Amino acid sequence: MGGGKEIGGDERMSGGSLNYFYCQLQDHVGDFGDKELDELVKDFAELFHDREWYLSADYGEGTWNEARDAFKEKWFTEHGRQERIEKYLAEIGEEVRAMFGMSKKCQTCKHWKRESECYGKCEFISGCLMHRSESCEKHEEVRDD
Repeated sequence: MGGGKEIGGDERMSGGSLNYFYCQLQDHVGDFGDKELDELVKDFAELFHDREWYLSADYGEGTWNEARDAFKEKWFTEHGRQERIEKYLAEIGEEVRAMFGMSKKCQTCKHWKRESECYGKCEFISGCLMHRSESCEKHEEVRDD
C-alpha cells in the first residue's frame, strides 16, 4: 500500500488523477469544531485518497471496494453511528474523570499519591479523593472495574 511506482529507475508520485484533492480536505480536519464533523472530514479525505489511488492504478479494485464499504458502514448505518457515539462518550467520560483526578491514567501518573489502603489523590487537584481501581474487599460496592 502506498509508495510510488518504479519507472525506468525513477520513482514517481502515486495518485494525481483527482489533483490530490484529499490533501486539501486533510488540511481542514479540525476546522469544524465538532468531533463528529471533524472525523467525517478526516474519513472523507481518506476515502478520496483511496479513490484517487484506485483511479491512478495504484490500488486495485478490491482495495477500493473495501475502503468504500468501510466508509459506508461507518457513516451510513445506525450501527456505525452508535459506535461513534459510544466512542465519543467514552472519550468525554475519560476527559471528565481526568479533570477530577479519577482517570485510570491518573493512578499511573507520578503525581497520584496513595492516601490509604484503598484511596489516593492527585496533588494538583484539591478535594479529589478517588477509590483505587484494583479489587478492594473493604469497598466492593464502589470498586472501579
